[in-house]
Amino acid sequence: MRDDVVLQRPEDLHFLVPVFHTPTACCGASTAYLLRRIAYCAGAYAPGIHEHIFHELNTARDGGSLDRVQHWFAGRARLLSELGYRVHCRRATIPTAALIDWVRQGRGYRGVMLPTSFKRLHPRPGAGGREVVDDKVAHAVGITMDKLSANGDDELVMIDPWPGVDREAPDRGPISPAIEAAHKDAGLHALAYYWVGWF
Repeated sequence: MRDDVVLQRPEDLHFLVPVFHTPTACCGASTAYLLRRIAYCAGAYAPGIHEHIFHELNTARDGGSLDRVQHWFAGRARLLSELGYRVHCRRATIPTAALIDWVRQGRGYRGVMLPTSFKRLHPRPGAGGREVVDDKVAHAVGITMDKLSANGDDELVMIDPWPGVDREAPDRGPISPAIEAAHKDAGLHALAYYWVGWF
């Protein structure tokens, strides 16, 4: 009998994607988070099965800059598609507010990786750590729709793979008021990711 069975919907679950912390592969770590989150929203993410592919982005070789991430994505697009990830990537150079609004309109099926100025987002002296010169961090953040609390609604969330060593800033949280200036300092470049559906 099915009368006593309660069917679970995807929106009944809150899946927390971990943020990989790295001062050398922020572009890649942000992208890995976004790809997982978009795939989860689309019902295609399989935790554990595809992690070795996403982990490549946490290395400086594949995730150390926007260009390296774009090259990684171009080389992995076919494999990702074969695994059920119908995600496309497009490079953009447009104002930050327009990119954030585009992510909001996607309702979880879009995300954007923004190279940023670490020092602008984390102005505290020494926030990067003793071994890391603050203005030399190849910093980037991800912007996506997610829940900040289990009972909350989806909202714009900023993913920061290198929030600093002083634990003053979160790795997942509301978008920083300094995001526009930090993104502008890095030339307004971005990689936009979006789900294209099933064929």
